[in-house]
Amino acid sequence: MTSAKIKSLLQRINFIEADMDIQKQILVSIPSNNKKDIESTIRKIADQKEQIHRLRLEIKTTDEAEYNRIMAIEQGAETFRRISQDKKFVFVNTLNESGACFIVLNDGTRMDCLVTAKEENGNWTVLTLDGETKEYPGGLIE
Repeated sequence: MTSAKIKSLLQRINFIEADMDIQKQILVSIPSNNKKDIESTIRKIADQKEQIHRLRLEIKTTDEAEYNRIMAIEQGAETFRRISQDKKFVFVNTLNESGACFIVLNDGTRMDCLVTAKEENGNWTVLTLDGETKEYPGGLIE
């Protein structure tokens, strides 16, 4: 039951975040002299942020360990995005897209990941299942 509840809460958060992205796009497109629509859209975005905050607190109350894992993954994803800005990837794989995401080190160790990305120079950047962002020289990966 707990797992199903958390999954439902996460789905609600995802839907709200998607709508919030749309509202942000709308906000940018509103003419600057249209104060009423700007204020209305800003209020919607603020309300959505509050809804997300409440849903996250509900996850924390339901299963604090899962909440901590989710927060670690979100922080790791942000670190991954920041690191990736200056890199040119020739290959990117995500667990969501392919259903399988891993690298294999030269010693045969398999590391399951949320994201793997190979740079032009052969180096790899990965986001682990625990939310850690790691970088590996190409020579360490099979």
